[in-house]
Amino acid sequence: MKAKREALQSLFTAMREGKVDEDIIDLLLLINSIRGIYTTSSCSGRIGIIEEPALGAKPLSRWLIKVHRPIEFEEAREALKNAKEGMIFLKSQPPIFHVVAEDLERAKKLHELGLASGFKYTTFKVISTRHLVEINATEYLTAPLGRDGKVLVDEEYLRFAVEIGNDMLKRSKGRLPRLEKNFKKLRQDLSQDELFYELASEYKIEENWKLP
Repeated sequence: MKAKREALQSLFTAMREGKVDEDIIDLLLLINSIRGIYTTSSCSGRIGIIEEPALGAKPLSRWLIKVHRPIEFEEAREALKNAKEGMIFLKSQPPIFHVVAEDLERAKKLHELGLASGFKYTTFKVISTRHLVEINATEYLTAPLGRDGKVLVDEEYLRFAVEIGNDMLKRSKGRLPRLEKNFKKLRQDLSQDELFYELASEYKIEENWKLP
């Protein structure tokens, strides 16, 4: 698969440049080692504070802070000091994986796997020349904090929002071991992909990470 080769090259390059979430690297390597499937943009789950110039204007948004672990209250409070313009939100988002399958049969297996792993928002995103499955969970939180540089909530509310957001992030990340276990079973079913190991050797991935 030419597309998988290009996806693996992008992944391995991003890994070497430190642009991939550390806590899902092992899982991404596992998924991409399976014959007939590969990942595109994926995230281990995150929480942060974001400015949006208008509701839904995602491309123009600015993160004041964004981490892939629970956020500290003091981190959130300090980040708010840098707010300038637009709507201010605290956002907590679960892990999300975009996985492409070379055929519909594999895509169906991915869809079933995501749901079975507790990722209840798992859906088919595209079914045409390629089959893309988005493995996604339900734990999303968007809490408004202010507008145009002015924080409109007190510290008690901010602390509460941070606590809830962190709890949701921990809960969603807690499903990752189950997801990994199910991908290991899928690998036994579909077998491993020699292209993955060929490129992993070329990029010397095993020098820093353990291959599945």
